[in-house]
Amino acid sequence: MPKCRIIVTGALANLPRNGGNAIVTLQFVLGLHRLGFDVLFLEHVPAEGCLDTHGAPCAVEDSVQRSYFVDMITAFSLAGQSSLLYDGGRKSWGVPMREVSSFARDADALIGLGGFPPFREILASVKRRVYVDMDPVYTQLWTAVYDVDLGLAHADVLFTFGLNIGASACPIPTGGRRWHKLTPVVDLEFWQNAGDTIGTEKLTTVASWYGFAPLEYQGEWYGQKAEEFRRFIDLPARAERPVEVALSIHPQDPDRRLLEEHGWHIVDPQTHTSDPWSYRSYIANSRAEVGIAKNAYVKANSGWFSDRSAAYLASGKPVLVQDTGLASHFPLGNGLIPFRTLDELVEGLRELDARYPEHCRAARALAEKYFSAEKVLGRLLAEANIK
Repeated sequence: MPKCRIIVTGALANLPRNGGNAIVTLQFVLGLHRLGFDVLFLEHVPAEGCLDTHGAPCAVEDSVQRSYFVDMITAFSLAGQSSLLYDGGRKSWGVPMREVSSFARDADALIGLGGFPPFREILASVKRRVYVDMDPVYTQLWTAVYDVDLGLAHADVLFTFGLNIGASACPIPTGGRRWHKLTPVVDLEFWQNAGDTIGTEKLTTVASWYGFAPLEYQGEWYGQKAEEFRRFIDLPARAERPVEVALSIHPQDPDRRLLEEHGWHIVDPQTHTSDPWSYRSYIANSRAEVGIAKNAYVKANSGWFSDRSAAYLASGKPVLVQDTGLASHFPLGNGLIPFRTLDELVEGLRELDARYPEHCRAARALAEKYFSAEKVLGRLLAEANIK
């Protein structure tokens, strides 16, 4: 009996030198392979915005986007099962458009991570189209309030990382759609269990200072991560240990100076987390994560949980997690310590220090129970009726 065929679309080329994003995308592909599916990874990169190594506009063939895609796909031995399409599909690296189209005609499903490819013939060919919302609150407000077309009409099934979307405790509109719930995916074979053996000094996280523009709904504004970071600006003075963030922020941004003046150590994410292995090493050499969320996730009580935090857990590293309404979804307090205020965060650090080895063991156990690729993707496939 032939294997079930699945196309996965996501971003590697479109977000080069971002190891965290790369491994998030690749874990879906690797997990489906382990479940026994015939998987084709597909990405489209527009010519506009392609840059060379000096930051100058260039052709796709000479771009960092293309070279990053090739490096990642080759390193994970996916070269024969991946396609980077450009120039309207007339050009490609890897599987050419004609073979992609042939694969799609026999495909049981297409899983779009944050979107679908701009090829109608592919969308029309596959039997089931699954949209995975990786930016909850924003996705729902863009589509239901701001009338942004994200291609949701193409989807047969919708999943979201916002575990409270549609619940009474979350005010965000669903747009009349049913959003199935999904937790982040981790490949437990990729994430080595470092536990309490290394990296026992500094608290860390990886973040972008600004992301999507703030959105308004019913008189409330749903904002960026910068707003939440400012609430915890005094953490280094109270943590009694180094606090570091691999932060994407403009060198001249006044907020960068503000953070540094308050004791935050800032490092360049493109230096420290540019590929999945450096990202893994950065996490392994941490004591724990201080997981500060976007204002929109917190204010909406969205139930969002970070793929980054899931990676810390898989590495055996405890997570101090800003609470977005997680209590009904995960056991909190052992390996995963919630906080809403600076005082609660400091108290969480004391608890972490009091039982650090136990919290490390609990962190890995949480990853195995709630985030393993095989378990999460198995549930996705069952709910999407893909066999």
